[in-house]
Amino acid sequence: MSAHQAGLSARQYKAGRNGGGFSDCHEHGCSHVANLYQRLLPLVRRTWERGDRPVFTNVWYVAARSEDLQDKPLKVRMLGCDFVLYREPGGKAVCLSNVCPHRGGSLAHGKCKDDGSIACPYHAWSFNGEGKCTQIASRRDEDPQDVAPGVKIDAYPTEEKYGFIWAFLGDEPENAAPIIEMPEFDDDGFRSTTTHSEVWETNYHWAKFSNLDLVHLPVVHGIKFQNQDNPDSPPPFELTEHDDGFDLVYYPSTSRPRKGGEWDKIRDGDEAKKVESRMKFRVAGISLYGKVEIGGVGSGMHNVFYEFSTPIDDQTTAMYYIFFRNFMLQPELDEEHLKRNLMQARQDKAIAEAQQPRIAPVGPDPNGLYTYDEDSEIRLYWNLMGSMRERGWQIDRKAWAEALA
Repeated sequence: MSAHQAGLSARQYKAGRNGGGFSDCHEHGCSHVANLYQRLLPLVRRTWERGDRPVFTNVWYVAARSEDLQDKPLKVRMLGCDFVLYREPGGKAVCLSNVCPHRGGSLAHGKCKDDGSIACPYHAWSFNGEGKCTQIASRRDEDPQDVAPGVKIDAYPTEEKYGFIWAFLGDEPENAAPIIEMPEFDDDGFRSTTTHSEVWETNYHWAKFSNLDLVHLPVVHGIKFQNQDNPDSPPPFELTEHDDGFDLVYYPSTSRPRKGGEWDKIRDGDEAKKVESRMKFRVAGISLYGKVEIGGVGSGMHNVFYEFSTPIDDQTTAMYYIFFRNFMLQPELDEEHLKRNLMQARQDKAIAEAQQPRIAPVGPDPNGLYTYDEDSEIRLYWNLMGSMRERGWQIDRKAWAEALA
């Protein structure tokens, strides 16, 4: 196997289907921490000792914002591999392996052609949206399959939805978890910010955890849970598990700190009000959805966010956001809406980038502590990752490294 094939065909290297040892032990939407943790611990220790650091194939990931892909090819890195995105003449986004199989040229530095193919900048070998070589410039009168039989590169399905370009990195699209629905996108009653992206210097688990639990809210963001004895303790919440994620809903009483600007007018006075807060996690896109009735229960004033996390590699994550509101719909308030939402994201970023270990683990840190109630969302997350590993979707780093050698 050639190095260029090994380097770009992430979907070809998977962990054995007998690894993992995860099984269902959920009761009423929560895993029993002792049983789950004891079963995970041997696997986690073996994985940490051998240096295996997983990312997963057969998942839809956000590859780029739609506005970032114009008339020139765009290089993106996902799961430790390099890909090229480009648009065909009709505007459809294409995702291919970035390495030309001829001499390793970077297709992202090439040119888009009128026939819907992309030409390598080195020797102008051209490849269409299915990865098939359609022309070799120096032998343009000959069929490329006669010159180099079987030559092609990996092509990956794409969808363009909600202002993002999604790429399916795998070979089992029929088994893929669906891209999360975004009903606010086409709802005239909501106004959205522009899509936003940034790179976090942390692995994708830590990037997602920073916004996945409730206990960090009063500590990191200063959002206290009022009208109860301990303002740092979340009120009761309901977790519902799905095959591809979970939902959470709870009704905290909170007060909104006065920060200046139009947002201070959302509530009358400084008293705490009960709000409805909903959250969804989905495997596709490593997606997180949040919807908070920030004006108080019954106000009908909702702030909504979607967050998508794409592993660039084991230590770096591309974070994508879009925010919606159904109040204060004036365009001149878009900047303040984006600023306020990103302020909390940046607070989470500071925590995630300082968290250890730097490299993405396969499961719970064997030196970490997991409580029964407060970490229930995190335990469900790890169980989902374990299920994906059992299906053979984790990249086998050892096989990958051997193929590259």
